[in-house]
Amino acid sequence: MKYILCFGNPYIKEDSLITSISTKLKIPGYEIKKCSSPEEILSYLDKEFIILDVAKGIDELSIITDADQLNSTKLVTLHDFDLNFFLKLHKKIGNKIKILAVPCDYDADKLIMNIKKLIRSI
Repeated sequence: MKYILCFGNPYIKEDSLITSISTKLKIPGYEIKKCSSPEEILSYLDKEFIILDVAKGIDELSIITDADQLNSTKLVTLHDFDLNFFLKLHKKIGNKIKILAVPCDYDADKLIMNIKKLIRSI
């Protein structure tokens, strides 16, 4: 089974987009998991997963495959530093990472359709 790990904070407007659509997101072959803490990534060390999170400073959905790119793309989650730490840990032990970064102000109705398209292309 593959996983999509959805990060965000439902109480902060600019960080709530992913949590608001996560229950509507259905992608064959993937189990959708809402994550409230970055250390939850440790449960997926031996599994294939994609992280879904909002990002500041981008205009389009972006795929990030290198944790070092996170320095130039700021994830909005409250746990920015911690998430970055855990992703770099994954990289250090040889695991591949895939982050689907979503602009903070992306249209929620278009988001699900566009996420599905991008995930099929990965």
